[in-house]
Amino acid sequence: MAAVSVKLGDIGASWTAACRQAVSDLNVLFRRKGIQVVLAVNGSGPTISVRTDPGIIGTAVHGKTSAETDAAGKLVRADVRLPVKPTINTPAGMRDAGTGMAEVIAAHEFVHALGHAPHNSHLMAQTLNKVLGDRAAGDKLQAGGISMPPLQLSDDSVAKLKAIWG
Repeated sequence: MAAVSVKLGDIGASWTAACRQAVSDLNVLFRRKGIQVVLAVNGSGPTISVRTDPGIIGTAVHGKTSAETDAAGKLVRADVRLPVKPTINTPAGMRDAGTGMAEVIAAHEFVHALGHAPHNSHLMAQTLNKVLGDRAAGDKLQAGGISMPPLQLSDDSVAKLKAIWG
């Protein structure tokens, strides 16, 4: 099984928690779907470096990923940029988004780093819509009729990742 390291820069406590949860939940999902890669915070292997980017506005539900791959499409190194502070508009005004929403954004970018280039559906949808929770902990992102977390990959995404990682 291939190992990939996720190195968290100075991204703050909220993003650190969200990224750690994304790593954990993606590993469970990869194992369940037979994708032969495991992510580890500060682990070994090719590295996904994670930082925040003040150029990505907080109301956006996306990051930016650039990745270098080998001839087989496997990760050599990647750079993931996340918004400094994701926000959500509530009837009471703007507030920080919950960790669940941040986890989905981070996981989406990690899967891009692993070689999944196109946007299709589920976690890898082009458009993710915010779903306001009763409190920040209940915030989710939705693609089509699927709300996350929990993280979900489409059959097409699973096939793409298996083609790269086995």
